[in-house]
Amino acid sequence: MASKLVKFEEGKISIALNLESNNVGVVLMGDGLLIQEGSSVKATGRIAQIPVSEAYLDRVINALAKPIDG
Repeated sequence: MASKLVKFEEGKISIALNLESNNVGVVLMGDGLLIQEGSSVKATGRIAQIPVSEAYLDRVINALAKPIDG
């Protein structure tokens, strides 16, 4: 389904955009240096979301909700 998270065999998480019968367009979340045409991809069953808690107050996080402010 479009806008769902998918995971490449190399471990990278991406967001599915356009779904066609013979290919899927995705937005890579991070570098995709190891991903090649024909790489295996599996659906995660999750949508892109960021958890909310007091632990995230005053923090800088990336698109995968990982702290990047040291």
